[in-house]
Amino acid sequence: MDVTVSERDDTAIVSVDGRIDAESAERLDSAISAVLARGGKKVLVNLEKAAYMSSSGLRVLLGKFRALRRVDGEMALCSLQPDVYKVFLLAGVHEVFPIYVGLDEILAEDEKEENESS
Repeated sequence: MDVTVSERDDTAIVSVDGRIDAESAERLDSAISAVLARGGKKVLVNLEKAAYMSSSGLRVLLGKFRALRRVDGEMALCSLQPDVYKVFLLAGVHEVFPIYVGLDEILAEDEKEENESS
């Protein structure tokens, strides 16, 4: 599994490519931890290319979601594949995270909010 982090305005976009399982979940954890360590408070996890997610990956996302909430931060997910979304449904946590259809949807929403506050 590959994890990349890019920045757009004040949002860190963490993109996952591959299977998120017990062996690879640590890479996802480290990537989001690095964002937190440098003071980032907005994280968008792009799961468009995540083919699978185990409970280990789910635990990482829930833990980082809580860590961000403790510092008045926020985390959202986007582009979940059907099999990955099913894991969220079965675990009953699909309502915990804001989940967007695609990356463009959330970035457009952020731009709209910025324009309204200007």
